[in-house]
Amino acid sequence: MKKTIILAAMLALPTFAGQKVIVNQAPVAPVAAPAVASPWSVEGAFTYNWALSKIAKDGDCKKKLKNVMGGDITGVYALDENQAVTLRFGYTWAGRKNAAGVYGHEKVRQHTFYLMPGYRYTCPIATDWSFFAGVNVGVANASTKDTDYWDYTVAGERYRSKESYHKAAWGFAYSIEAGVRYAITESVDVFGAWDFNGNTASCKLPHGGKTKAQINTGFRVGVGVKF
Repeated sequence: MKKTIILAAMLALPTFAGQKVIVNQAPVAPVAAPAVASPWSVEGAFTYNWALSKIAKDGDCKKKLKNVMGGDITGVYALDENQAVTLRFGYTWAGRKNAAGVYGHEKVRQHTFYLMPGYRYTCPIATDWSFFAGVNVGVANASTKDTDYWDYTVAGERYRSKESYHKAAWGFAYSIEAGVRYAITESVDVFGAWDFNGNTASCKLPHGGKTKAQINTGFRVGVGVKF
């Protein structure tokens, strides 16, 4: 009987040897690659300047525009952790209303659009805080409108008149800024900077003289968002 069992096992051995052994294993989840930070970000900012810009009329009458306000949208592409290139599109507005003796008044308005590529350097100074400095150079279109209103009475006769001009010119635009930035989250930050800016746009006026190039000093505050 014992020999019979051994003989049966030997005959069945080739059958088991030809079969594959299947081992059940739990599926292994693939390891996700680390996320790569985007080099792109965008900024929206408000600007306020106490301007040195002057408007010249009739060659000798000079008026100084104050409270130059505006805004800009800036695209930022990071080259590395510290350096970036920028492209800024902005707009500024300035106006002034002056009394013109006892007979009337004068309104002066100036609008400027500018487009400037630039370079920026940023370095950390504390947790969530960093310092940055940048320079931008591009083109600007400055538009100046001056309107004189006259309303007076002579010998019982009332006289009214209006005289105005509207001129525009192209020139170079520039900006130098330095400021600090605070990171609210990994993708959102706020910033404030001292800003020295201006343009060379100047156009001739109807009565002689010409508008003066803008030279402004002020501040720029805004919000930056990373993609």
